[in-house]
Amino acid sequence: MPFETKIRKARFVVAGYSAEQMVQMGNGLIEEAIRPRIRSGHTVQDAPAPALSAKYAKRKIRAGKQPIRDWTLTGRTLRSMKVLTAGPNRAVIGLTDAETNRRAFFNNRRSQQFGVSPNDRGKLPRIVARLDSPIKAQVA
Repeated sequence: MPFETKIRKARFVVAGYSAEQMVQMGNGLIEEAIRPRIRSGHTVQDAPAPALSAKYAKRKIRAGKQPIRDWTLTGRTLRSMKVLTAGPNRAVIGLTDAETNRRAFFNNRRSQQFGVSPNDRGKLPRIVARLDSPIKAQVA
């Protein structure tokens, strides 16, 4: 059996930020970049994801969803995406339960959508610009 890498977490590292700021940055990245990209049916290379099987596409249409690979049949997987850990200058984004981890693993085997894409990285400066500064945090 060949070795197979399981991608279960998206890690990103930047310098000069506290753990609290990294949580804010991770949440901003999830809400403004990763979830919208997956919902639009794009991969971590910012390319359109492959088409669904005809049977699954029909199932999604019957459920009132778009027939694209967007992880939204029930929405549970995308809802479970959170910042799992954060420390100075690093954060780990992952899924909060075993079932959604399993779903993401199999979805990523078909088409890697979970992760940080080049366009997602391009959104980071705007997310960082909105971070709470340490001065604001001390005043509050």
